[in-house]
Amino acid sequence: MKLEELVTERNYILGELKAYEDLQIAMEKIKRFNMENFSETTLKVYDTSNDPEIKEITESVIAVKIEELTDYLLKLSENINRIKLGDNPEIS
Repeated sequence: MKLEELVTERNYILGELKAYEDLQIAMEKIKRFNMENFSETTLKVYDTSNDPEIKEITESVIAVKIEELTDYLLKLSENINRIKLGDNPEIS
């Protein structure tokens, strides 16, 4: 990949990572609110982007996704740095 493509991909991943982090924070706040006000600890969130297949999104699913995105972001950043330093093996 070229430097511009890597930077574009990195920016996209940063946006996706931010969205999952925001979702994680929102779920924690809602869960805390429900516990304080209704003694309810169950919170269900669903991904409807792949209709008709609706998947439940749990806190552990979000945590795994954040970890995967962070790992991928690290690899992209390493590749960007290699290109900038002139150490440019074929990057896929």
